[in-house]
Amino acid sequence: MYKLAIALSVAVLVLVVGASAGKMEGKKMKDGHHKHHNLTCKGEAINMKGAFVGKKECHDEIFGTSATTINPKTMTEEAKKEMIQKWKDNALCMEVCVMKKQKTLNADGTYNAAEAEKWVKEMFPTSVQSALKKAFDDCASTNGKSFSLDNKCAGYKAFRDCKVKAIMEICEFKKGQFNPEDN
Repeated sequence: MYKLAIALSVAVLVLVVGASAGKMEGKKMKDGHHKHHNLTCKGEAINMKGAFVGKKECHDEIFGTSATTINPKTMTEEAKKEMIQKWKDNALCMEVCVMKKQKTLNADGTYNAAEAEKWVKEMFPTSVQSALKKAFDDCASTNGKSFSLDNKCAGYKAFRDCKVKAIMEICEFKKGQFNPEDN
């Protein structure tokens, strides 16, 4: 259950980028880093640092509690169930918050093409940057009119799904390579 709660806490982008982690053994690498910190896209390193920007702050904002104070090992089963349900109910708003902290979305929730380009350049190998940037821009163009924080940020789902699909295809991740239970 702890693993599921952690998996749900990670933004979908990180989950998808984690698809390449299926090539790695064990939960932690020899250097002590979690395997999701050492990912590749078409065989080239991904700088995961940018994917984690804003996660702690957004957790605090969305869930009203510090991510560092939650200890699933000391929680009752009922409290764990409630926490997991809260994650399920708020995962998309968490992702929207993180995208705002990463500045790929403006404060008003609109797509920020210039910052998205910077984010792609900071994270992904040069060989895929232009394809990812174009894909993200196309995703925003196609889905931007539906952006809304209403209904638990449901207006961002198509945009998020489009970006995830683009990363999966461009980085050549295989569906099923990543299992959230591995976290």
